[in-house]
Amino acid sequence: MRLRGARNTKNRLSEPQSTKLELVRADDGEQENGLRFRTRHPTKPCFVDLTCFDVGRERAYGSGVNKWLGAYQGRPELIRELTPALVDRMSPAAEKTTKRYIEALTAWWRLLDQIESRVGDRQRITSVLQLTEIHRQAAADRGLARKHVAMFLAIVNQTRNALGQKSLYWKLPEKKEPTRHLAPKTHFDLIRRTIKQRWFKVLDRWERTEQLLVGVSNSATSNPDSSDHTDRMPRKLSAEDTRLRMNYQHFLEVAEKTGRARPSGDMLYQGMTSSAFSFKGFSVREMLAGFYPNGDDIRVAFHLCLARTGWNPAVLLSLDVNTKFIETHPMDDRRYVLRGTKDRAGGAEQIHEGLFKSQGSAGSVLQKLQEKTAPLRTQLQDDLAKCKKDREKSLADGLALQVASLDRRIMELESAVRSPWIYASTASGGDLVARLTDTNYGTSSNAAKGSYLQVLVREINSNLPPDQQVSHITASDFRDGFAYDIYQASGGSILAVYKALSHRSIESTSTYLRTTLLKAEHQKLFGTFSQALWSEIEVRSAVDPTVLAKWSRDGSLTVDQRNRLNSYRNVMMTRLGTGCRDPFNPPKHIDPNFIADGKSMCHVQRCTLCVEHAVIMPESMQGLCKRLVELRHLKSQMSARTTLNVASLDEELKNLELVLLAFDEDEVRKSVLSWTNRIESGEYRGIVFDGIGLGNVGG
Repeated sequence: MRLRGARNTKNRLSEPQSTKLELVRADDGEQENGLRFRTRHPTKPCFVDLTCFDVGRERAYGSGVNKWLGAYQGRPELIRELTPALVDRMSPAAEKTTKRYIEALTAWWRLLDQIESRVGDRQRITSVLQLTEIHRQAAADRGLARKHVAMFLAIVNQTRNALGQKSLYWKLPEKKEPTRHLAPKTHFDLIRRTIKQRWFKVLDRWERTEQLLVGVSNSATSNPDSSDHTDRMPRKLSAEDTRLRMNYQHFLEVAEKTGRARPSGDMLYQGMTSSAFSFKGFSVREMLAGFYPNGDDIRVAFHLCLARTGWNPAVLLSLDVNTKFIETHPMDDRRYVLRGTKDRAGGAEQIHEGLFKSQGSAGSVLQKLQEKTAPLRTQLQDDLAKCKKDREKSLADGLALQVASLDRRIMELESAVRSPWIYASTASGGDLVARLTDTNYGTSSNAAKGSYLQVLVREINSNLPPDQQVSHITASDFRDGFAYDIYQASGGSILAVYKALSHRSIESTSTYLRTTLLKAEHQKLFGTFSQALWSEIEVRSAVDPTVLAKWSRDGSLTVDQRNRLNSYRNVMMTRLGTGCRDPFNPPKHIDPNFIADGKSMCHVQRCTLCVEHAVIMPESMQGLCKRLVELRHLKSQMSARTTLNVASLDEELKNLELVLLAFDEDEVRKSVLSWTNRIESGEYRGIVFDGIGLGNVGG
């Protein structure tokens, strides 16, 4: 049995609905007890089996052995009471969501066992009507995750309402603030380069396979424009090349003979024992690696696409080869547009652009994967067709358990056929053609060593000195690194990040920046500032704001920079607001009559002509603008004959105009206008020219 209506999309706040659950008969192939059923998600369906909560589980099986937290007893009355609500909530959900419900039920089944072990079986929980505040407190005491309590409570309340009882109003555990770590850009760049290099090695391996199959050595020259015929002749194959070629030829022969793109081990052994097979130089792993991506290769490709697109892993995993998710850019045929769908954002479209010619771009990687895995997909389609025929036969024969098993297998094959992330498995057991899912994309070939990225970072760090070790990152951190690059390149533009991440609203981008990039930057800045502050106090017993600003911005301050700062501060200022490196010895072309005595200083101060000693500073703008207005006023008041006697006037005016180009144009315009009005109104009296020269101008 199941609940009618699997799509919970109706607005139940504006339209009051009845809380009574209506039961309808299940489809053919579903179990009468309702503990096994198929979800109806349009793109990520799965088969749900709740029998473990009916009969209990004594041990772990499958890939979850390392995360096994212990056995739990079956509760047939309770699970059957919850089943209608579970079917209602899980039927329209994606596979990942159904797994979360299973995790929540598992956690509560173990918790109920622990409670009953203390109070005895006389208070065994068999109905949601027996749950009280005591059970909520027990969940809090044992540290159950907030999501596990919330999901279980939602199922319980839906069931209680269907039974005509009030909901439980439990206080959920406190929501933990996510701890996000943004690795430095240099670390992201190094990891990206390493993944890209590994992908290129995969491409080189496939290219070498093609060369060996036509008898060309890996070291052979392949220059079609060479005039020397011998340069284009295949060179003699090395012993290793000969062995690899033998492996590839054997694989192709078996594949053609059996009609299987990925033959089984027994097919490849051809009646030989494993030792005899290896003794002849054969290797199943090397055979497969020459034609298809293996588990490591597909994860290299997947993480490279994560780094290139800035998408969430779920978006890349949801790509469907039956849709046209890569297309030529409408404005430039050299570029492509990659489209994905983000289910968590209500099906919002994610867009990424790149160059076709770049072998390391996400579009090129996905196209290459589809090309190399096409035979594997054909094999999956054949297996899918066979499973569907077997299901029809089992259904006709009334073999319900076999139908359920085939339903599960059909869903797995349908998901694999759609996925671009399939690969030839080299595992001794399991599927010959596997795919990446949301539970295994981050695992390494040796799970005991850690995740894929943990192993990768560990290998990178093994070749780096202790002070340059790379920080550990997760797959979702690539999106943060991508956003950070966009944020920095755009000069801190929220709109640029909003477009790059394909957010639905600018508020989402603002929140994202505040909780990830800006938060990380502020934490880094505070740490640097604190270090600089206490270091200055300890070493120099003083705090210099300029030093702190420089240290916080660039992370260091050299001795040369400190000396330049002291020199800058000690320089003497002229009336124009410019600095003078040596006011006691002005150049002869500035003041030819000056006699240096160690006490007298330059009184001419035509600083824009003194390239030897003048120092232009940010605060020099007002004085330079005043000098410009003064000289323009003088020039307008001088006769033509007088101007001829002042050859350096035009040069000084030209230099002033050039220097003022370095300042803000609006500020300069306002200052010049202000000084012009003051001179014309008589508020400020410009310098007097004696008709002989400008030697005493500017005093």
